Amino acid sequence: MVVEFAVQDLAGIEPGAELPAPLHWEVLSRLEKGAVGTREPDGSVGIRRSEPAGCVLYGPYWQLPAGRYRLSFDCRIGPARYHSQPLLGVEVILLNRVQHAWRDFTAAELAAGSGSVVFDVSDEVSREARNEGRFEFRFFHLGTADFAITAGHLTRIEPDDAPPATNQTWRMLGRLQKSLIGRRHADGSVSVRRRGRAGVLLYGGWPYLRLPRGRYRLRIAAGCRVSPGVSGASRPVLAVEIVGYSRWRDRGLLRAALSAGRPRGGERVRRELTGDQFASGIADVEFTVPTELSLDSGGDAPYEFRLFDLGNADLTIEAVDLQLLDTGETIVGYGDSLESVAPSAPAVHGVRRKNIVLIGNCQSEIVRQGFTRVESLNEQFHATYHFVTLPTNLYEFARRDLDAADILLVQDIRDWENFALRDCIRPGIETIKFPGVRCASLWPFDGWNGPGDSEATQREAPNLTFAYLDGLLARLRQEIPDKEQRFRAYRALDYPGIVNYRRLHDFEERRLHAMDRKFDIEIGAYILDQFRKRRIFHTTVRPNRQVLDMLMQYILRSIGVRGRHPLPEHIEALLRNPQVPVHPKVARELGVKWADEKTRYLHGGREVTWETYIRSYIEHYG
Repeated sequence: MVVEFAVQDLAGIEPGAELPAPLHWEVLSRLEKGAVGTREPDGSVGIRRSEPAGCVLYGPYWQLPAGRYRLSFDCRIGPARYHSQPLLGVEVILLNRVQHAWRDFTAAELAAGSGSVVFDVSDEVSREARNEGRFEFRFFHLGTADFAITAGHLTRIEPDDAPPATNQTWRMLGRLQKSLIGRRHADGSVSVRRRGRAGVLLYGGWPYLRLPRGRYRLRIAAGCRVSPGVSGASRPVLAVEIVGYSRWRDRGLLRAALSAGRPRGGERVRRELTGDQFASGIADVEFTVPTELSLDSGGDAPYEFRLFDLGNADLTIEAVDLQLLDTGETIVGYGDSLESVAPSAPAVHGVRRKNIVLIGNCQSEIVRQGFTRVESLNEQFHATYHFVTLPTNLYEFARRDLDAADILLVQDIRDWENFALRDCIRPGIETIKFPGVRCASLWPFDGWNGPGDSEATQREAPNLTFAYLDGLLARLRQEIPDKEQRFRAYRALDYPGIVNYRRLHDFEERRLHAMDRKFDIEIGAYILDQFRKRRIFHTTVRPNRQVLDMLMQYILRSIGVRGRHPLPEHIEALLRNPQVPVHPKVARELGVKWADEKTRYLHGGREVTWETYIRSYIEHYG
């Protein structure tokens, strides 16, 4: 018998108290849908093989009690393009930088219709530690089959029930792109003839790979036939390059790679492998991912793998597997050195870019994404972000980033005065403040703009189902027990004591004009001119691409960057999830043309109306 507990039941458990076992949560409905895939009416998420490889589901950013967990899922699998290659990858990651588990699955491994990943939550990053240790689960489409995720659950298990995987391996062959000189077979293997044209055979690795720091082995399994004789077997037959910082999805870089065989933007590890080395069918290349180019650093440093046919043998590449060999105790425990990693493995090093450190709230992370996703900026700057109320388990990473920083970008918010590591900031470092852009007028009852929902916080925190709590609904819950009457009172907004949202907008106008004067910008004027005409904010603190682009241009001018560096259109997908509906009566009173009862908003991976969202909020919190 499985005892099921809702996520909010965690909130009533005091730190150190004995937890019921097992703890069990439904996960799928709490995951956000990525850029690919389709959320079906039954809540399942389907993906077509022809869709670009990438993240299908992510979230829910939960803090978890210490213990061992199993993340399990049910799925339907369609015909696989390459039956030996993985079609789905699952990652468990903490704070977007500390990978706790990775596993990929082939169609055969999912033949029973389910899969699972086991991972541990240590005391150091647990909910009991009161650290900002938010766990995220990511499901990746690897481009080799149709599939659908139909259910997902997280269960706390006994330590002896199942051990976490000890060898972290990425099976890369199905993720690598094939050039014209090779032939791909039904099992995913790739062959090339000796008399063919030499050059790039395989390249890339999509979705692109961000790797934890540590020592790695790239293991290549291949059949190799060379001309008879020792001299023939000793000749190099395959060259391997591991490239850091390569933005290989850019078409210009891809053309350059295929024509010249030389990646741009980042140095590399390169090894040539001979026919002798493939005598046993396997050859290895080892390398080290240092902290500054790792997932742990918080930067966006994708890794690319290139295999070059050198024209000296008939080759059949049967597997390309990346194995994490050693992280060392200092890495697992958030240490600040790689001394435990064998120094004999060459490290991938990047070209010198200016280091930018952003300190602020979650909006600063969106700014960091701007530096990362614009190629012209990514070539000049390496940007990292730290939350202004810094979790203690990230102190060492933040100290390292601050020590190496060339420019410090600080969001102009009150919490900056209490930033825990202000003493670690070097004297004289260029420090630039930038505004936080927000719009309170459309959401006058949002907890960001006034009283929150303390009862919902007490029940669910830190794992909130609704990230933006409503202070008016919290008050009506106490005063109107009947849910339908409560909804009608909220819809009508004629209940005594409701905040004057027209006057709140007057305050907001003055605040935005004051922001423009302080920073010599026109973002506030733009917001006031546009917010009635179209959706330029998705929540109080989440702007659309145009507003964020104006903020980015201000920051770039402040750090001496010339010219326009517009944000790409696809960054809007990052910004528009989640969305909070605008109350239709507030919209009418403020003259907002685009928001009414029928307007649809993205929430929980589905498009919902204002009424559906509010009724769900009322039903969930009772």
